[in-house]
Amino acid sequence: MAEEGQKDSNSIIVIGALAYDQIASTQKAFGHSGPGLNSKLDTLEEHFGGCGGNIAYGIGQLSRVAKLVSVCGELDFHDYRTHIDSPYIDLQGVMTKFDAKCARAFVLSDPNGEQFTAFYPGPEVSEESWEAHLINQNLHQCPIMVCAPYPEQLMLASLKCMTNANPQALRIWCPGQYADSLDEASLRHFSGFWDVLIGNEHEVDHLMSLDADFVNKKTVVVTAGARPIKVYMAHGGTRTFPVPKLTAPHIDPTGSGDAFIAGFASVISEHISAENKGAWVGYVNEAVKVGVRSAQRCLEHLGPQNYNNTIN
Repeated sequence: MAEEGQKDSNSIIVIGALAYDQIASTQKAFGHSGPGLNSKLDTLEEHFGGCGGNIAYGIGQLSRVAKLVSVCGELDFHDYRTHIDSPYIDLQGVMTKFDAKCARAFVLSDPNGEQFTAFYPGPEVSEESWEAHLINQNLHQCPIMVCAPYPEQLMLASLKCMTNANPQALRIWCPGQYADSLDEASLRHFSGFWDVLIGNEHEVDHLMSLDADFVNKKTVVVTAGARPIKVYMAHGGTRTFPVPKLTAPHIDPTGSGDAFIAGFASVISEHISAENKGAWVGYVNEAVKVGVRSAQRCLEHLGPQNYNNTIN
């Protein structure tokens, strides 16, 4: 691998959770409000997950360097560390909390592919401690940050720290399950601290309900499962990308959105220029294509960190 300074200069900072996923399925189709009060489970398995871990895994699969910044429990991090160990994943930014366990996600899928997720965020960290931790991560050397779903104040602190340390870096914000808990004031707080937003239809629709002009201000990537992806470009205009039909069996959707983000960010990271921050715009089509392919590779496997991928 490259020397430490060179590695940092080529790294993608990934902010987000590491979690153990409890993945289950039921034969009972969900209604509008989810699985209801009772659901009999047909399958139950534990897999390594968490949006931060999934994105770092996906970036590593494409032979790019991911510098993972997270907080997890010391009691059960060892197995995760062993699993995700890779020359392309830097775990020095993972803060461990004594006498605590890692985050947990409970993911239940119905026969139609609809999912209900309950998430335990794991050990808490104060905003002040998180900012102090971020300052030690050489943010000024990394050309790109992916801020995955995390508690609101930690996402905001992360994006602010990156903006202050390296204003030329590209900041990709993926609020995920935290998007629909944001209100108009919260969304304004994030304004100015991100360049690209990636979210699904539900998440982006909610943000647009808070600010109708939301998608016209910066680049917004909207995923919709098997339906076409839309990219609202910051300079104006919308691009639509059909999603190729899966040729292999669709096994499990868990983590496929994270795999898309990993593929997208990996391509964009190759075209970041300190002299021209907007140089990456010309590679959006390729980034979406690789993101879709990565997501489909993930869909072919149970669990979000069990697929293999290559850039070719």
